[in-house]
Amino acid sequence: MGMYEEIDKETMELLLGSLVERTLSGKQEWEGLDYKPVSFVREDEEVEADAFICHMFEMETDFNGRHYTLEVMEQIGLPSCKGDISGTLEFDGDRWGKYDFALSFDGRYDECGAECLKEVFGDSAIVKLMEAVVFVFEGTEAEEWGFSYARYFNQTGVEPKWERMPLVKLGEKLMDGKRMKDFHRIVLDMDYRRELLGEV
Repeated sequence: MGMYEEIDKETMELLLGSLVERTLSGKQEWEGLDYKPVSFVREDEEVEADAFICHMFEMETDFNGRHYTLEVMEQIGLPSCKGDISGTLEFDGDRWGKYDFALSFDGRYDECGAECLKEVFGDSAIVKLMEAVVFVFEGTEAEEWGFSYARYFNQTGVEPKWERMPLVKLGEKLMDGKRMKDFHRIVLDMDYRRELLGEV
């Protein structure tokens, strides 16, 4: 990573940290909430490709004279079962003025198995941001509307190869039960994931 990229990353992490702190303290208001609930997604249905289970959030806010749009996704990859959090923070509606982020952008991600992600990334700005996002959405009309609008766990059917996987069965159970926060927790918390897998 070059010097300018390091400065940009550090600046953006400070911004994310400020937004998290203000959000959790109730000082930062968000609007335009949009939730796309737990879904099974194939990356390429034409070839033998990996799949993932995910949910996505979109929201907007004004801070220090700028308008921000945040899009963030939590996912669990299959068959690796590794969680990831990724997203984009866009400034003033300018697609060039944006910051893309993901746990998987960090070199340590590839060195970790699913079991150690929480320990390695637990204090990261991205994980703290995700906590704030779930805090904002929990119990809102956006959460309820997301689940009521999405009637199916997947769009085109899950092939038997994937359908038999306990994690896919759990994802469908969480979708049917409108359990946004539980899916959020199992992305990195393997102990909680194992606990919920006992339900399927």
